[in-house]
Amino acid sequence: MPKITIVVSAMAPVPAPPQTPPPANPPLGSQETFTDDLVLMRYNNRTPGNGPNDLPQNPQQRLAGTHSGTLTLLRIAGLGDRFYPSGTYVIQYVATYRFNNLPNTPLQKGQVTAQGLLLLDSTNNFTPLDTPNKFAITGGTDAYDEARGEVSELQNPTNDKELEIVV
Repeated sequence: MPKITIVVSAMAPVPAPPQTPPPANPPLGSQETFTDDLVLMRYNNRTPGNGPNDLPQNPQQRLAGTHSGTLTLLRIAGLGDRFYPSGTYVIQYVATYRFNNLPNTPLQKGQVTAQGLLLLDSTNNFTPLDTPNKFAITGGTDAYDEARGEVSELQNPTNDKELEIVV
């Protein structure tokens, strides 16, 4: 089965949703929703540039789709927790990537779903404990109806997402 590796970067949708700070001492089960517009940053060795095989430099010509979902607080590790360091927030990530057809790239119209656990250290400005964060691709539709693989959240200033999709 062919494998597609793409890197997408999130940018705020227009209009951008209002940003609200997380509540202090959130209760278990509390949820945050998110939505981002996606820009294709790289696939295989192709990146934005001036060459004939490069991606367009203008991000508007590389709009790949959207990334939306929920984050649910499942556990806050206390002293003596058997699995996580004290102060770890265990958060369930559930998301859908909705892709557009993007000419001259492997992106086709369809959706890819992903989920997994995100571990954040609440004692250190909520920094991730696992780097990169990895989530399972759980399925898809249309061109991705047999999708499997994983999503890695890259640790860079824009938290780009790298998707390795087997179709």
